[in-house]
Amino acid sequence: MLRTTKTETYNKLLKISQRIAHYEGILNLLYWDDRVCMNPQAAPYRGKQIALITEYIHKLKTSKYYAKLVESLDPEDYEKYSPEWVNVKWWKFEYERNKKIPAKLISRLSEIIPQSLQAWEKAKKEKKFKILYPYLKKIIEINKEMIQRWGYDYEPYEALLKGYEVDITPQEIEQIFTELKKKLIDLINRYKNKIETKVNLRNIRFDEREMERFCKLLVKKISNLEIRLDPTSHPFATTISPFDVRITTRYNNLESAVFGTLHELGHALYDYYLPADKYFGQPISSSVSLSIHESQSRFFENIIGRSYSFWKYFYGELSSVATELKSIPIEEFVKSINKLELQPIRTEADETTYNLHIIIRFEIERKIFNQNLNIGELPEVWNELFKEYFGYYPKDDSEGILQDIHWAESLFGYFPTYTLGNLISAQIYNTVQKELDIKEIEQGEYKHLIGFLKEKIYELGRTYTTQELVQKVTNEKINPNHFLNYLENKLQSLC
Repeated sequence: MLRTTKTETYNKLLKISQRIAHYEGILNLLYWDDRVCMNPQAAPYRGKQIALITEYIHKLKTSKYYAKLVESLDPEDYEKYSPEWVNVKWWKFEYERNKKIPAKLISRLSEIIPQSLQAWEKAKKEKKFKILYPYLKKIIEINKEMIQRWGYDYEPYEALLKGYEVDITPQEIEQIFTELKKKLIDLINRYKNKIETKVNLRNIRFDEREMERFCKLLVKKISNLEIRLDPTSHPFATTISPFDVRITTRYNNLESAVFGTLHELGHALYDYYLPADKYFGQPISSSVSLSIHESQSRFFENIIGRSYSFWKYFYGELSSVATELKSIPIEEFVKSINKLELQPIRTEADETTYNLHIIIRFEIERKIFNQNLNIGELPEVWNELFKEYFGYYPKDDSEGILQDIHWAESLFGYFPTYTLGNLISAQIYNTVQKELDIKEIEQGEYKHLIGFLKEKIYELGRTYTTQELVQKVTNEKINPNHFLNYLENKLQSLC
């Protein structure tokens, strides 16, 4: 009998991986439709559809045949950082996680999420945590069972974080956050009353269709791509296939519409320029981590989108949509979008206070999974932590525990990556400033900036881990001081 060669084994595994990628694209389309188009009454049926496909994908990834192929390959047989080395390394990592979770458990979780999301919508609208509670309780119970099956070295929460960030531990994040929190509070105390502006952008009126037109203009002008933009209750970006990247925003006020669009555009640019066509269905064609992904969304939302240079080009167009802005000088507008404000909603928070929101969520997630916090006590725990960091209590559950959709869709371990992304974005920006003429932004030009990001980050796919990539791009690992210096310089310039 002829022996199967290493190349033949690799190609067989590659074929299955590509098939799985097609099914995952179908799943993303179902989730996108659920959040954008679907009649809420269809949620139980959509849950069944998603559960069936999710269970099938999981069975493909954990079958005896798949296991035999994965176990027959060794990344050490390939040149380090080659596509084959990257693929085999990540195939093995993901198989080791997946094989510990029964398909029925995955199916249970997938089926409940669409119902949980609809419950979250209703709970947020009615400002009642008790509407979401039974669904969230089940989701957390399933996550706890998964943790026990995955195992961990130091704390249960570590198993969830590994789904989003593999080379940074909860302990390392705690160390970064502890120092960051202290320095952020110092910045807040020094600058909270110094940036004076009479402009309240949340009261600026506009026609929603005109604002949608402006947001689509932003997307097209910055990216020069055809990226679909739709309204939703909690903005997100998703990829259906290579060249089919979609984003959403919400039009409840000017800032959320514009900066929600820019945030999701940052995600979309990364996904669009990953080598997903060249290496379709292979681990190397996916993103490094959520921390790197969030560094891109926060880069375009804040570092670019809240700068004077950015608005020097776009302010006239925005003023034609929100005509009240015509009487407000651009300098006042830029101050208003950067005003330091201890406000309750994370997605509308300024750059300085935003990270306190993330630290609250990080601490609560660790309490849930490391200390078995009673789920019924979540609103009270949330409110007390918020009072400690922000100085007042949220006025209701909608402003507090219910403001984010992530827990309702079982994204535990995700939140820390937002702040890690903030830190990385400032570090990347320092490098960009040294290598590019940033003034191009004043002319609405992004070709060289996006070209830099494509070469240094996007087109590398999953070749490197988070810390390796940050080191490669900026010549050092994640260093919070770049972000703190960026904030200090910006706040000084606005006073």
